[in-house]
Amino acid sequence: MALPYYTTDTLIEQIKRKAMLPTNQSTFTEEDFLAFANEEMKVGILPSVLSVHEEFYVFTETVPVVQNKSSYAIPSRAVGGRLRDIFWQDENGNLVEMARIAPEDKSIYQRSSIGTSFIFFYVENNNIVVTPPIQSNASGNFVFTYFIRPNELVSEDRIAVISNIARDEIAGTITFTVDGVPSLFSVTTRLDLLQSKPGHKTRNIDLLATSINQTNKTITFLSAGIDSEVEVGDHIALAGECMIPQCPSDLHPVLAQRCAARCLEALGDTQGLSNANSKLQEMEVKSFALIDNRVEGAPKKVVNNRGLLGRSRLNRRW
Repeated sequence: MALPYYTTDTLIEQIKRKAMLPTNQSTFTEEDFLAFANEEMKVGILPSVLSVHEEFYVFTETVPVVQNKSSYAIPSRAVGGRLRDIFWQDENGNLVEMARIAPEDKSIYQRSSIGTSFIFFYVENNNIVVTPPIQSNASGNFVFTYFIRPNELVSEDRIAVISNIARDEIAGTITFTVDGVPSLFSVTTRLDLLQSKPGHKTRNIDLLATSINQTNKTITFLSAGIDSEVEVGDHIALAGECMIPQCPSDLHPVLAQRCAARCLEALGDTQGLSNANSKLQEMEVKSFALIDNRVEGAPKKVVNNRGLLGRSRLNRRW
């Protein structure tokens, strides 16, 4: 049965078909096709998907508050080094809004302590700096939400496909049986847990396995924090790698078309490139309409929390 999405092998097949490249051609290697695909994901697909503002690629990371530490790094895998939102979470799990200020105004906001008022922050280089400064009695977490950068496409032999899941509640571990353990996997390498079904989201990032058994084809992690929706068929990959393009499945043909155009450009086929770009334009117009307005029957409610009236109501709550 044909899958409703492309893997790296089927993506390369589609690129060759669209560019009318012979199956046994030697001009482009697998690495060339994947390099084209990864670049087109970054400069073409990703910006277009984010432009519809429908919350694709949103990833949440909880960062514990460290006493006497006020500067926290923006996650390195955030697209553009920017956050979608940031909250402080108290010990009961309640979220408190954090408001961004200009660095030159930081002295104005050093008058209260964490947990007694809204928390403010400013951006300094690639860090979030909290003000008022965090003291020794601070607690809770910061909740960063950001648009996570899609993983790089690699050959399928670098990916482990989950065939069975076993949880050990007493030991607090989860063991995945896979189709084969790639040679680069070890207990010291960071691994990602990826959804294979359409959506193709990143479930967990930068995991360290507690044990890897090449003979039994098993990979074991501490179960704490592992996405509870992980299922058979999902993938385990080296951190930052994948074998399914991490964009809506309906855009996989668009990615293949963009890569085919890159091949024709490299070959100097001017007429073929012109035809490919014309088709690409048609595909983008029609395909991106499919991912816009993800819930048609429920218009988005606009809440003006940052207006004068909205702010006064929120202040009364605190």
